[in-house]
Amino acid sequence: MKTAKPELAGKPRLSRAEQKLQRSQDLLQAARIKFMEKGYEAVTIDDVAEYAGMSRMPVYSLFGDKQNLFFELWHSTVGQLSKRLVGVSAPGQPLRSKLTALADLIGQGDAAASADDPGMNLFFVVQTIALSRPEIAAKLRATAQEIVADFTAFIRDATHVKGERLRSDPETVAVHIVAHINGLSTAQFQTGKRYLDPRELAEIFIGIAIRTA
Repeated sequence: MKTAKPELAGKPRLSRAEQKLQRSQDLLQAARIKFMEKGYEAVTIDDVAEYAGMSRMPVYSLFGDKQNLFFELWHSTVGQLSKRLVGVSAPGQPLRSKLTALADLIGQGDAAASADDPGMNLFFVVQTIALSRPEIAAKLRATAQEIVADFTAFIRDATHVKGERLRSDPETVAVHIVAHINGLSTAQFQTGKRYLDPRELAEIFIGIAIRTA
C-alpha cells in the first residue's frame, strides 16, 4: 500500500485554475531572470521553459509568443509598482504628506530606471514591441489607464490644508505626476545618471499638484 511522502502529506491539491496560475507565475519569474541575464533579443522560449523546468508548450498555451510573454512580465511588474507607490499612505491624509511619502519611495530607487539596473532597463523594450503589435499596443494603453486611475484615486482621496487646493482636477494632476515619473526614468536610462533626491522630488510633486491661495 502506497503512502504519501512526508513532505506532501496533508498538502492540499491545487485546482486546475490554481495550477494554471502557478505555472504562469513560474514562467514569468523564469522570464524575468533570463531577460535580465541575457537581454530580450538573446532569450528564446526554450530558454524560459527550460529554466522553469517545463516544456515549451505551456509558454505558448499561456502566453502565445515571446512578445506577449514579455508584455505580461512588464504588465505584472508595472502593476505591482503602481500599487506600491499609491499605497504609501492611507486615504484622507494631507496631499502634501502623501506626495512627500511618494517621493521618498521613488527616491529609494523603486520607480525609476538607471543605467546600472538591467532589469528595469529591459522594460523599455515593450514600447518597441507595441509599435508593430496593435493588440499589445491596446493592452499597453489599457495598462496606462489603470495606472492613471490608481494615481487619480491617490490624489482624490487626499485632504488639503487651509489655503491650498489642487491646480487642476485629480485626473489631470495624476497624469502630470505619472508623466514626470516616466520622464525621470527615461532621462536616467539615457544619461546613466540618477536624479532622485527625495526632497527635491517632493517639491516638484507638490508644485505640480498644489496651488496656494
